[in-house]
Amino acid sequence: MKIALINVMNKSKNFAMNKDLNGGFGTADDYGYSFTSKILRFIKKNSIKLPVIEIAYLQEIFKEKGYEVSYFEGKLPETYFDLILIYGTIVDYKNENKVCQVLKKTFPKSKIGFFGPFVKIKPDLFKSGDFNICGESEYFFIYKFKSENQLQGHITVSEKIDLDDLPLPSFDNFPINSYSYFPAIKQKPFLVLQASRGCPYSCRFYCTYGEYQGSKVRLRSVKKIVKDIVYLQKKYNIKGIQFRDPTFGLIPNFIEDFCKELKETYVNIKWGMETRLDLLNEEKIKKMFEVGLRNINVGIETNDINIAKKNKRLLIQKNHQENIIKFCEKIGVKISAFYILGYEGDTEETVKNTINYAKKLNTLIARFSVSTPYPGTGFFNQLEKENRILTYDFEKYTQFNLVYRHNNFSPKQVQKLLDKAYRNYYFRISYLFKFLKWQIREFWL
Repeated sequence: MKIALINVMNKSKNFAMNKDLNGGFGTADDYGYSFTSKILRFIKKNSIKLPVIEIAYLQEIFKEKGYEVSYFEGKLPETYFDLILIYGTIVDYKNENKVCQVLKKTFPKSKIGFFGPFVKIKPDLFKSGDFNICGESEYFFIYKFKSENQLQGHITVSEKIDLDDLPLPSFDNFPINSYSYFPAIKQKPFLVLQASRGCPYSCRFYCTYGEYQGSKVRLRSVKKIVKDIVYLQKKYNIKGIQFRDPTFGLIPNFIEDFCKELKETYVNIKWGMETRLDLLNEEKIKKMFEVGLRNINVGIETNDINIAKKNKRLLIQKNHQENIIKFCEKIGVKISAFYILGYEGDTEETVKNTINYAKKLNTLIARFSVSTPYPGTGFFNQLEKENRILTYDFEKYTQFNLVYRHNNFSPKQVQKLLDKAYRNYYFRISYLFKFLKWQIREFWL
């Protein structure tokens, strides 16, 4: 059997679109149309580009089963394939359906379908193909797939994959030299990996990770994770990796065991991850830094405890948060801090306080986004019951548009606040000096 795996690129969009982010739903960083927004949009598009890890696992799964498999990114197959799989997302589903329609006309005898986290949540938006994989595609193709006759309609996959059952990810034919995660990880060639899936925290009320991956944390063994890294280094000459876990290091002793395995295997790699700062202390950070940690993504989101409670968000204790951030930057670990504007209950005053708190923390990277009710989450269901969803055009759910009726803001007001946040944060002399200082410092790290 000949199989094609497709990650559709939308060349009509002039902003960064990364389909593996946001729990696999995808993000589209359209900052707006002010002069400063256009500058940031250009920088982001040319500095952040990630592959889809699920496709890499699928490619190796098919290879191990003896199928002939090819990967396509930014282009379409020109010859016949028995099976064509398209990664479906919230930010580009209309274009992905158009591509499917083109392929159906070109190859009418091919079986064509969609997969991905958003496909599971909204399969009816992907009507142009023959089938949709509604669940973890790796589980389906490892354990359930027997013949093409199964590939019809909505295929429900309720089981979750044991991450140790996943093979080494194959990035063959991926445009590896085009991937980047600058300035968080400056080393290239750059790729992504997963050490775990699942998140038990209450933020699953609005977060796509917990909703799709589940509340139970599934962990890949440290030996297999390190084996993944060594494999990627040998085969693709990788020098930088960002882990795509929702909460890296949540399981006790995982960080210590991972660092020990990296050390004993003599792996030299620069890497980053996303986690909660209350899971870290100085000792853990030192150990990780010694084996290559250079970036931590953290969700600050708001500094208002009442807003956090209203939105089912568990905040980090401020002293601990600020001390850990200072320690990380002192030893050479960058912090990428994420903030959310337009939370339920937010006012101009609380948003202003969040922006000022971000400036106080003054991390190398700050990402401001708009509170977004994603389909499948409790937040979306609540707003829908209250008849407050403003649009069902889900491609507008980019994290940069207000898509629900807010009690204190209009969509235009939130857009102005978002623009203000980015302008006030990045266009400061103190920030520019900090950025230059990091670039000079990295020559010695």
